[in-house]
Amino acid sequence: MSDITMIVVDGIRYRPEDAPARPTEEPPAPTGPPAPPAVTEPAGPLVLFDPAEHTVPEVLEHLADADEDETERVLAAELAGPARKGVLSQGSHAGGDGGATP
Repeated sequence: MSDITMIVVDGIRYRPEDAPARPTEEPPAPTGPPAPPAVTEPAGPLVLFDPAEHTVPEVLEHLADADEDETERVLAAELAGPARKGVLSQGSHAGGDGGATP
């Protein structure tokens, strides 16, 4: 009987030339309690809602959920931009005076 060297990988015997590649070093097993999840900052700058990029129904939906400051900001942006009557008239009911100050 010939003297053949075999390699065992995951319980399977292989000839050295047929054995699958193995990583050179396995990462160490974690010890101790798991680390708390890392706190990450947003990937980029905060993106504000721009009413000019949305339809009237989308703007109205946003205003329905917005606080007073956000409503004022969005209505001011709408007034400075497309100034759509549907947003400005309905937006005044969403909060504040609708940005209708002269």
